[in-house]
Amino acid sequence: MAIMAILDAPPTGVRENVRLAPFTTWQVGGPARYFLEPTRSEEIEAAVRWASAAGLPWRTIGRGSNLLVADAGFPGLVIRLANQFAAVSVAPAGDHAIITAQAGLNCALFVMAGINAGYGGLEPLVGVPGTVGGAIAMNASAHGKAVSEGFLDGRVLTPAGAVETWEASAFAFRYRHSRLHDEAAVFLEGRWRLAAVDKAEAKARVMALQKWRNEKQPTNVPSGGSTFRNPEGEHPSAGALIEAIGAKGLKRGNAEVSEKHANFILNRGGATAADINGLIIELQRRVFEKYGVKLRPEVVGLGLTVGELG
Repeated sequence: MAIMAILDAPPTGVRENVRLAPFTTWQVGGPARYFLEPTRSEEIEAAVRWASAAGLPWRTIGRGSNLLVADAGFPGLVIRLANQFAAVSVAPAGDHAIITAQAGLNCALFVMAGINAGYGGLEPLVGVPGTVGGAIAMNASAHGKAVSEGFLDGRVLTPAGAVETWEASAFAFRYRHSRLHDEAAVFLEGRWRLAAVDKAEAKARVMALQKWRNEKQPTNVPSGGSTFRNPEGEHPSAGALIEAIGAKGLKRGNAEVSEKHANFILNRGGATAADINGLIIELQRRVFEKYGVKLRPEVVGLGLTVGELG
């Protein structure tokens, strides 16, 4: 009865039965039992305390890239940080600056905030389709540059409900991974050191990177971003392996392997999470059978397990 009383009185701003598909780049997925779009860290803390006390599972999401939500949805609380929880500031200090960004800030806006103030170094991340928080959680990288480079520290809400400041080393960054990938902690905001740059040159680099992305990757059809991590060792990239097995254009339901870049799975309209996950499993199976390589999904699941080979 006590749990039911708590469930009947969620914190202010928490909504019930909110469809998640519009909040993912794949545009698929069922409803969250509870849903919050906070603007202040205090709202996040209150919602997490409430969910934990009620025995509800909870998760944070950003723009919903690299995220596959189950068709049945998620039976707990989803906290969406994108757009609203997205403040950024740049503090110059001679030949460098400290940029502070909240978790919900779009990665492209994060990069441009530094450049517009005359500081940079993370330009390749302009093409990462998610938010700063998601990028930190998976240590996102592009063109050899990882979001953990220049990272100083971050404020984190721990599973116990305490807000702590972690030094960069505490995040245990490695390729496409951080400590946040393994434990229920929420990245709230972080600080990076940026170097002074020529604005015009930095903006030219950004434009060139965006042009490359538009030419090489499908950007006008709903997708989850890169589906698989690149295998470790001397193996070809995940995209090259999928292309080598002749899987470009392979379909399951309305999900399709991109003809433009084989490591992208597209929603051709009306695809379900089951369609996409089935295609992911099929690609894993075919690559393993031919090359003995286990493709590991870069995509994470909400309400389901992505893939089957681990």
